[in-house]
Amino acid sequence: MSETRASRLPPIAEPPEDPLLAEIFEGIKARGGRILNVHRASGHAPKIFKAYAAFAAALRFDTTLGRPLSELLILRVALCDDSDYELSVHRRMARECAIPADKIAAVEHWRDSPLFDARERIALTFAEMIAKDGNVDDATFATLGKFFSPREITELAALTSYYAGNARFLRALGVANEEET
Repeated sequence: MSETRASRLPPIAEPPEDPLLAEIFEGIKARGGRILNVHRASGHAPKIFKAYAAFAAALRFDTTLGRPLSELLILRVALCDDSDYELSVHRRMARECAIPADKIAAVEHWRDSPLFDARERIALTFAEMIAKDGNVDDATFATLGKFFSPREITELAALTSYYAGNARFLRALGVANEEET
């Protein structure tokens, strides 16, 4: 069976020879996950990968925002940043969060869709501004404060900034898209 290249970097042996990377990969599998191409690319720097993965997990599972909103924002940032890799991973995650397929599809043109409430709309606006250049105008920030607490705004900024940066990381390393299921 021929293996598709995970990224521009050389492949990592499986099981990995590095003990820390082997531990990380085993932890992913023990939680029911699968080793993704981003893991194979990040695995070349195991300590950074471990910290990076912990931060990504905290952004998705340890915020007060809720997974559905987080996944909608990740999808919007991926669309803004042309991150096909993130789309290939997070459309599946959005479905797992019980976001309806029509709403997932509508993220691309959310302004024209009736499927998003006012809270989601201001969060999507904020995410787009961060994905574009990080500048958020005062009016948007003021409206954001009507729907989100300071903690939630900080979580929104961290989530969207992380995924905007991640899009650049993935593109720089040429990480191959995952097969969508």
